[in-house]
Amino acid sequence: MKTAIIGAGITGLTCAHKLHRQGNEVLVLESQERVGGVIQTELNDGFLVEHGPNSLLLDEIDLSNYFDELGLTNQITKANPHSRKRFIVRDSNLLALPLSPLSLLTTRAFSFAAKLRLLREFSIPSLENPESLSVASFFKQRLGEEIFTYAGDPFVSGVYAGDPEKLSASHAFPRMLELEQKHGSILKGFIKKARARQKDPDAPKRQLINFQDGMESLPKVLMEKIRKENIHTGISLNNITRDNNTWKIAWDDTNGESCEDTFERLIITVPAHAIPGLPFHFDSSDALQPLAKIPHPPIACASLGFRRTQVKHPLDGFGVLVPSSEGKNLLGAIFASTLFPGRAPDDHVLIQCFLGGARNPAIGQLETGDLLEILLPELSRMLGIYGSPVFVDVKKWAKSIPQCNLGHERFLEALEAVENKNPGLTFAGSYRNGVSVGQCIRAGWAAAQIQEQS
Repeated sequence: MKTAIIGAGITGLTCAHKLHRQGNEVLVLESQERVGGVIQTELNDGFLVEHGPNSLLLDEIDLSNYFDELGLTNQITKANPHSRKRFIVRDSNLLALPLSPLSLLTTRAFSFAAKLRLLREFSIPSLENPESLSVASFFKQRLGEEIFTYAGDPFVSGVYAGDPEKLSASHAFPRMLELEQKHGSILKGFIKKARARQKDPDAPKRQLINFQDGMESLPKVLMEKIRKENIHTGISLNNITRDNNTWKIAWDDTNGESCEDTFERLIITVPAHAIPGLPFHFDSSDALQPLAKIPHPPIACASLGFRRTQVKHPLDGFGVLVPSSEGKNLLGAIFASTLFPGRAPDDHVLIQCFLGGARNPAIGQLETGDLLEILLPELSRMLGIYGSPVFVDVKKWAKSIPQCNLGHERFLEALEAVENKNPGLTFAGSYRNGVSVGQCIRAGWAAAQIQEQS
């Protein structure tokens, strides 16, 4: 089977790799000069900076086996045990979130009334019509107003940089909703799931990982396995036409030369906002135009390096998330040099800060100087930082994480309808299958499997 894959992000690459290993002829077409999509790692002045995802959750044996297959296991770097601690800002102070029932009783992050309300979650009946609930409504009804304000709201910012009042609970956090519906309680569901993992001798320990040379090690290895001649970067698509049971694709290569080829299968893995702009010329392609309405708010990622002596806070955790109720410009920060080794030179620290998102999209588009003028005073007060950073790296994403807001199912239904009318066509990506790296990998595998069965 001859398959074209448009988009060389992690979903497209894992799909191509699986099809290639199964003996299929695969061609990956990518408009950028590089592969990996949002997974980008840069080493500058001794600081290893992630411009996109900063880690990957190793939660199932399938991912462990996959990294073995790719020869990446010996490059895996596990997160520092101290990074289990997560901080939030409350009344402008950094407070550690509880990690155990005992710490829940003693934490200053929540009031006594909020703790009692949280315990009531065990006895609250499952919510009716959960598919119609926003993330904010779901969390508030299950966990209470205060827990949502100081835990749920910043958690949503950390995952989606989104607006919890608009995000759909069933699309943004389907597993959490499934636990609530199945067990009648989020907390009860988490406890039962944890106990089941403990009893399963084959269940891998959940670990947050990266790679010695950063997250970009993954797409680089995949490109080697697929072979460079099967991946064309820097191309410009001219035409995508359905001809009987085949797909005819025309493009200009990186040198501007015209190319054309015919394929039995076509897999689209570009971001949702890019799909309506593809040069489709076949029946029902107009049905894809509404995908342009999926929000992708701008985000600025500012990676700042300091001498260790400049920062009073011990940075003894994963990082800090800022509730919207605090009225800050900062969404959150990752203590990158604490999370994984080798991220900063000796006697230095690296802090990655995130601004913009659905909460304040205008900030995500500011020039670097203006961005730092807003960011540094807030960060300095939170962490006790003295003086200017010795290293600055700012990456701005004009269109970042897709927001699966209420009504997101209309986009998914449109995709499914187009697929049903055009056998051999598959859409896969974070807007459909989940935004984490692990979810994108599995989406690539699933797309390859669909093609094999069609």
